Amino acid sequence: MQTLKISIYDEGIRLERFLRKTFPHIPLASLQKFLRTKKVAVFRNAERQKISASMPMLPHDEVRIFFDGEGFTPLPPKRKKDFSAILKHPQFQNLKTAYEDEDLLILEKPAGVPVHPGSKVQFGQSLIDYCIARERTKNPECPEPKLAHRLDKDTSGLIIVTKNDGVLRKITEMITEGTITKEYLALVRGNVTPKKGTIRSALQKTEGSKHTKILVSEDGKKSVTHYEVEEYFPKINASLVHVRLETGRMHQIRVHFAEKGNPLAGDDAYGGFAWNRELKKNFGLSRQFLHAYKLSFLHPLTHQKIELTSLLPKDLQQVIGK
Repeated sequence: MQTLKISIYDEGIRLERFLRKTFPHIPLASLQKFLRTKKVAVFRNAERQKISASMPMLPHDEVRIFFDGEGFTPLPPKRKKDFSAILKHPQFQNLKTAYEDEDLLILEKPAGVPVHPGSKVQFGQSLIDYCIARERTKNPECPEPKLAHRLDKDTSGLIIVTKNDGVLRKITEMITEGTITKEYLALVRGNVTPKKGTIRSALQKTEGSKHTKILVSEDGKKSVTHYEVEEYFPKINASLVHVRLETGRMHQIRVHFAEKGNPLAGDDAYGGFAWNRELKKNFGLSRQFLHAYKLSFLHPLTHQKIELTSLLPKDLQQVIGK
């Protein structure tokens, strides 16, 4: 028999997910067979529980696995990874830490840094790769850091990274409930009217495209964007807008303002290519003008008020100056 204790970091994790995470080398079918044949037991406060694959675990639960010669063999020793190349990558040298404790890491992401690896992003070039390298260099046995939300590659600003799955679940719940306030600065085309308002258009992902694109659709998910004009620039027919998200859909700000007739400056996917070319030529804008400048929420464990502000990056400041 092998006994495993649930830590506070795994609070709320489903039993099957916990087993898959603990024994990644064992086929899912074998894990499910162990559950069906009652070779896995859960004890809570010394009492055996009726189990199911989806039952949520609580801190200090004991998971007991009864061996019969199959399956649960120890993993071979892990080779220590060399993370130094990732940490030294030029695109991560200007990363700033806005807040950090043993559960949370909030970074100021520069524009041009993808948050996740993908088909065109090699391992070691994404923000999450950097975070994993950063934490595993300190402690090779620590839980894998995960992003609580995303920013587009060309969007700069504050982004939340969680250092364990327990806090990730709590932060995700807070985002869903709207208790984390995320605010942005955006430059959009035209004189936005009214100067203060709310955009409520349901958004839906398109299917079968090489690049994910979002469309306004009655069948889409509820999406709410609050905004207020900060300044109008008649020389280039543009408005600097303060934006607060009530929901956090993919490309929400970009699509909502494009639908309103005020596309985001520098956004070729949803904006105006000719206007963007003019902005690049005359004002040096080489990416979309969108910056996640403010985060405010109560820490999910300590309930401490966290309020962070990120200054507009130099490239965007220069555009405003010109």
